Amino acid sequence: MLAEQPTTDPSGELELEIAIPVLALDLVSLKCVQTKAVNFSDWGCKLVGEGLSVLTKNIALKLDDADEFQKGKITSHKSGYVTVVFSPEEHQAREKRSEPRFPVTVAAKVQDLGRSFELCCIVTDASRSGCRIEGEGIGHLPDDLLVYMDGFDKPVRGQVAWKTDTKAGLRLTWNGAKILG
Repeated sequence: MLAEQPTTDPSGELELEIAIPVLALDLVSLKCVQTKAVNFSDWGCKLVGEGLSVLTKNIALKLDDADEFQKGKITSHKSGYVTVVFSPEEHQAREKRSEPRFPVTVAAKVQDLGRSFELCCIVTDASRSGCRIEGEGIGHLPDDLLVYMDGFDKPVRGQVAWKTDTKAGLRLTWNGAKILG
């Protein structure tokens, strides 16, 4: 059963996320916690709730109606939640790209090449040659754009490979923004 879980975004605004009930198993101590997962994707999730302190680095998650556990690693413990990245070997077996993508959470801004269109988004997975971005209005992106990521001095040129209303896959050209001046 899905439920809305209140969370706070970085600006302090309260927002509701879809929470998925999961059983979290610590693979070292074999302790279990019945909890909820939000921001659940192929790459990981955030566990929210009480009792998460019994979980150490290596865990397995089981959705209420699933037959199998999904291996993962806890990347950070915070007050009231932990972040989990699923094991890379699980993805590499399914991955058809020429190079692996890695789960990230990086704030970004995209602009068209004329710099008249701008949209804030989050980079949710990345490799040297591409990334996935998520955010409202992604479906309106032009095909060619500049990607400004937190922590980078200069933009990266991107070309949309696919897009939905809220997500897009981009091919990245690292020296492409230099050509534009």
